[in-house]
Amino acid sequence: VYPVENEHKFSNKQGDVLPDALLLRNGSTALDLAYKVHEDIGKKFISAVDARTKKAVASDYKLKNGDIISIKSGR
Repeated sequence: VYPVENEHKFSNKQGDVLPDALLLRNGSTALDLAYKVHEDIGKKFISAVDARTKKAVASDYKLKNGDIISIKSGR
């Protein structure tokens, strides 16, 4: 998992490439991903979207290798 702000480029707002990866166990869910990125994102999880298809996925959606998932969370 690469935690980036924009799923179309692997960099932050300053243009710095973000090479750090987060490892998730096989069978991890969209909600697991949210918590892995940051505890507050997991706690305030609202929804997840498949960035390729633009379709919503459930919090219990089992992630697959190669998925690009956008997480929406509250403030």
